[in-house]
Amino acid sequence: MTIIQKIAYETWPSTFGQVLPPEQINYMLDLIYNESSLRRQILENGHNFILAEKDSLALGFTSYEISYKGRPQLMIHKIYILPAAQGLGIGSKFLHLLSDIALKSDNKRLQLKVYFENTKAIGFYEKHGFKNIGTEKTDIGNDYIIQDNVMVKELQ
Repeated sequence: MTIIQKIAYETWPSTFGQVLPPEQINYMLDLIYNESSLRRQILENGHNFILAEKDSLALGFTSYEISYKGRPQLMIHKIYILPAAQGLGIGSKFLHLLSDIALKSDNKRLQLKVYFENTKAIGFYEKHGFKNIGTEKTDIGNDYIIQDNVMVKELQ
């Protein structure tokens, strides 16, 4: 199992355990984090992954895509921090780093999607200047529909 998979499998139950049934969490983890899916995200979809480490221990990761959908915006696909490492400023550091990457790539906006019931993450993003611009529903198969808030932050 890769470090990315290990972090996802440890983080998702605490992140989504109160709002999604365990079978849906397991389905989504397998769908998004199986080796061929991760390979496709990187090689075909242009996702870049960054690990947060301290003392050689991986504490979290983010993934992003520059010029998402051909527009001058950086799409943040994922930010997951191990439960024990949350509150240490890693998420904020990721957002600052992603803002720098976006601006260096002439991307003037950050965009992300966050599960509409993930109030902790929504509050975190709002605190960092993101605004909700709508919702998006996605059929992920197995009779599961995911509803996300689409959030953006304009960069200077």
